[in-house]
Amino acid sequence: MGNLLTQAALEAPSPETFTLFCLPHAGGSAVYYAGFGKFFPDGVVVRPLELPGRGRRAGEPLLTSIEDLSEDLFAQILPVARTAPYALFGHSMGALLAYRCALLARARAVALPTALFVSSSAIPGRGAGTLPRPPERLWEQVIGMGGVPQCIAESPDFRKYLEPVLRADFTAVDTWRPAPATSLPIPIAVFLGSDDLVSRADAREWAKLTSDSCDLHAFPGNHFYLQEHWESLANLVARKLLPSGTSDAP
Repeated sequence: MGNLLTQAALEAPSPETFTLFCLPHAGGSAVYYAGFGKFFPDGVVVRPLELPGRGRRAGEPLLTSIEDLSEDLFAQILPVARTAPYALFGHSMGALLAYRCALLARARAVALPTALFVSSSAIPGRGAGTLPRPPERLWEQVIGMGGVPQCIAESPDFRKYLEPVLRADFTAVDTWRPAPATSLPIPIAVFLGSDDLVSRADAREWAKLTSDSCDLHAFPGNHFYLQEHWESLANLVARKLLPSGTSDAP
């Protein structure tokens, strides 16, 4: 069964095994993907990546640019990318980071990911420039996305912990001015919720960023549709990574 591996195992992945790096959304941490790996068959291992200032790296300074965030993530990806096949999965802000990590791989003559999986995100350059956000507007937006229950989001302690992380991440997204779109020679699969903040029209624009295939998959739900569809999502990802007949999860 696909699973979360120990750090030692991740440093020396099998050439026959895909590592699926999962990149977090704004305000998110690696723990969001903690249960994802159990839905994958042998041949795919899930590695959620952690950004500074949250989760296991809560003591580190927050980063406030897509460039710095993606450099941090790429440094985590690089040891595997040099020795074994890998793919990138990013949700929301994580989709932008995944795309930029793929660009970094190409620019530095590192093996490209086998595939890019982007979830609930428009292409780079869309939706930028929405700063500033007063505190109540910020939390209205977070609650409206569906990722945090209102009863939790209204907790003063929770807000004290998460608001700096959210502001840093939203600043990174809002202030990013990417270079003109660059097409990648790898397949892109796009996922979104039926009631997502991202429209299907915007989601389809990811096809402009690949010279390979690009397909769109919609699930019932909002911007955080994943929480109800981890298994179905894993099945789709596995089918795109593994040979036919080997991608059915146990």
